[in-house]
Amino acid sequence: MGILLVVIGLTGSFIVFYREIDAALNPGLYTPAGPQHRLKAAEVMRIAAVADPAPIRSVIAPDRTWPVWVVMHSHATEKAKYPNLWTTMIDPSNGKVLGRRDYTNCFAFTVYRMHHNLLLYDWWGHELVGAIGFLLLGMACSGLYLWWRERVRFWRSVSIRRHASGQRLMRDLHNTAGFWSLPLLALIAVTGIGIVFPSVVRPLVGFVSTTNLDAPPTVKLPPNESARLSANAIVLAARTAKPGYELAQLSPPNETRNTWRVLLRPPGSDPALRSRGAVWLDPWTGALVDDRTPDSLSPGDRYMTGQLWLHNGSTFGLLGRLLVFATGFVPLILFVTSFQIWRWRRAAKNRTCAIV
Repeated sequence: MGILLVVIGLTGSFIVFYREIDAALNPGLYTPAGPQHRLKAAEVMRIAAVADPAPIRSVIAPDRTWPVWVVMHSHATEKAKYPNLWTTMIDPSNGKVLGRRDYTNCFAFTVYRMHHNLLLYDWWGHELVGAIGFLLLGMACSGLYLWWRERVRFWRSVSIRRHASGQRLMRDLHNTAGFWSLPLLALIAVTGIGIVFPSVVRPLVGFVSTTNLDAPPTVKLPPNESARLSANAIVLAARTAKPGYELAQLSPPNETRNTWRVLLRPPGSDPALRSRGAVWLDPWTGALVDDRTPDSLSPGDRYMTGQLWLHNGSTFGLLGRLLVFATGFVPLILFVTSFQIWRWRRAAKNRTCAIV
């Protein structure tokens, strides 16, 4: 379990900056010819449909990290397997297709899936990661308890002493890394549990604030065969309903809902935040069906919808992301130091038994 926790921690550090890493590894897919944004959503979807006729799952708008349109397609997938996703990158300045690729199996997203479900999608991997979140929280609390029992002087107990012996160094590293990372480790564990098991966390949040979110909304079919609105009209309707927000992502109706889902974010915000709420719109009239932006949600619902951005540190900007990135290495430090301490103790016990 410790090894799995190390894997989850290291992959978590990676995916804090996975979009930046993906862009750096694939510059040809994310480098537009110019800064102009001449294309609108409907034209982007038309170009993407020509390049890849598979159903469009979502359309990600250009931002500072990915300055191109990224259209995600859902290809046929074997039952119980991870969705077979492909992406088409489109230059916003001239409409040129910069490339297509198997997104599910590309390097950056494979690391993301490793963190999300340990690549065990069809073997309850997602739930296993959530269970390890409980383990991390329990280890953090028990570590604090053991440190509290054995502490002598505060600063000495949470710092690394110079010229210490190997055993003392391992113990100091373990205590220091565990103590100073404890708040972030606890936050990452709690939010990770909430992402995997929202039904477990929601009643607890309900003690503090109301939580009313339910399944994505649908609307009744119109009585006549009226035409659906274009993607451009949907984007305009979203901007009219929520002025002051920027488009982050657009998801057309699918087999589970017949409404458009539009993710929004505050203007000028860090692209790592990706979105700060969503609205659902009627595909025939453009009417607002559901509003889940922060100013319309209760504190409890804001927490439930914002757990991902707390989990990866994006809520607190670049500094928060860097802190979460560094915290991802803490399980490795704790595992190595505790394993070495255990080995020394085991060896000492064996020597005592041999003497006896």
